[in-house]
Amino acid sequence: MPVPARAVLFDLDGTLIDSASGIAEAVNRTLLELGQRREDPAVVRGWIGDGARLLLHRALAHAGADLPDGPAFDAAFAVLMRHYGESLPQQALAYPGAGEALHGLRARGVPVALCTNKPGRFIGPLLDALAWSSLFDAIVGGDTLPERKPSPVPLLHIADGFGVAPGDALMVGDSRTDADAAQAAGMPLLLVRYGYHHGHLPAAGDAVAFTDDLRSLLD
Repeated sequence: MPVPARAVLFDLDGTLIDSASGIAEAVNRTLLELGQRREDPAVVRGWIGDGARLLLHRALAHAGADLPDGPAFDAAFAVLMRHYGESLPQQALAYPGAGEALHGLRARGVPVALCTNKPGRFIGPLLDALAWSSLFDAIVGGDTLPERKPSPVPLLHIADGFGVAPGDALMVGDSRTDADAAQAAGMPLLLVRYGYHHGHLPAAGDAVAFTDDLRSLLD
């Protein structure tokens, strides 16, 4: 299933890496430090996929201790970010075929970008742990630009940097967030069937194709 594209943009969590176990540990350490009990990692997995702030809101709401945005929430978020950074080695678990797909696209001369909502300061150490630091021609994190997915701004920013029309690029992701961003950008979307879509995989009409293995990009 080769998908013609002049550039390929990848989501990270749930698309290239299965970071859920590391993120779940960071959330649970945060809950404990905030005086709450640990939660089943399988439950935490269902909260992942829309950015770290919403992740914390979901965790606190589940514990019956959610906070409005403001100084108290920001303090709790700082606790999560500390544990999140410590969990990066656990997050560095590539899905089968992800590394081969990245290397294969690079070998074919296709520009490759990372377009993720993960905070930027965590991306470099994670890519280092995966030995992927040299595989991306552009990287946009969740705090790189004023807007993040599902806004189309990150996708359009990357396409513009590559000198490629949005319709000639391909977004590869796993969630409604990726689907909404691609649709708003006018960019074709390839959806992986695994990942963090919370049991609600976007509809067939939202994507040009679905895949279980990113090596299908190289067929």
